[in-house]
Amino acid sequence: MTATHSTPDRAPVRARYRQLEVRAVERLTPRMVRVVLGGDELADFVSSGTDQRVKLCLPRPGMPVPLGGSRGEVFAGPPERQPRQRTYTVRWFAPERRELAVDLVRHEHDAPGSRWITEVAVGDHVVTVGPSPAYRPDPAADPLVLVGDETALPAITAILEEVPSTTPVLVLAEVADEAERAYAPHFDGVRWNWLCRDGLAPGESDLLPEALRTVELGADPHVWIGAEADVVRRARELCETELELGRSRLHALAYWRRDSGWRVSG
Repeated sequence: MTATHSTPDRAPVRARYRQLEVRAVERLTPRMVRVVLGGDELADFVSSGTDQRVKLCLPRPGMPVPLGGSRGEVFAGPPERQPRQRTYTVRWFAPERRELAVDLVRHEHDAPGSRWITEVAVGDHVVTVGPSPAYRPDPAADPLVLVGDETALPAITAILEEVPSTTPVLVLAEVADEAERAYAPHFDGVRWNWLCRDGLAPGESDLLPEALRTVELGADPHVWIGAEADVVRRARELCETELELGRSRLHALAYWRRDSGWRVSG
């Protein structure tokens, strides 16, 4: 964690369609892939901090990647040919290079993001929409509790880079197996509790809600949750009922949905 970063006021976020070039594709773990996107259209991109997200306009099966500089251009075809939008965390933004990185989880089920990262190559183009406003953790949290599966790890690490070093942080991270732990860099003062599914399918375990129920959370916990929709629902209900956390201390977001293959982030 940085020593002095907090959440100062930043310029308003400007969301728009941008056609960007794929600058790099890097496999970070057996299941996590980083795609670096760049181009002059990022000249007015405003980074607003932690857990900031952009949508990628991804093709349907057998369709070309939709390109254009506006919604009208990108969604010009008939409904059956129109792209699917999927949302991903901006892992980092480098304004001097006009590049940003998104990290995507490659799941076994057939979904737009999973298909795209098996085919994407340097020199390809893709349209992004955004960015979204960012999550702003309360520096007074004691502790800040970050809860998520591997699709939330990019957001969790982005949050950790901006939390003040004086804020105690606990991370509850569910991953497929030990190999996925290599994704997370070291942060001084952060407690990690890794929960490995070891053969269970993503979204089918109660590892995260049970960890929330049993772990020592501290005096004034603020909880951020990102995972599969049903897992998030169970974890949120636990926080509201058993842990009695009010809305000001709870931020929960469904990152994907198991029964539909729908992906929000990763």
